[in-house]
Amino acid sequence: MKWEDVCQAFPKQWVLIEAVHAYTNGESERILEEIVPLKKFSNSPEAMKAYQVLHRENPARELYVLHTSRKNPNIIEKRCVGLRR
Repeated sequence: MKWEDVCQAFPKQWVLIEAVHAYTNGESERILEEIVPLKKFSNSPEAMKAYQVLHRENPARELYVLHTSRKNPNIIEKRCVGLRR
């Protein structure tokens, strides 16, 4: 699905989505070409709990929690510099 399709299918909802095909443009913005909605929520805390569970099970999946009132996902990729402990 495209983001516009998700917005039409789940108006005014929080959605947990997985990016199936995505890339980063030259300005560090993730462009989500193909996404799969996994679940809808009426509030963000519930959506974030579901995100955390799925992310712990498989951290390699590209998951996002977004509200469908957004015209575009506008996801900015941040690069970490240095060591984590």
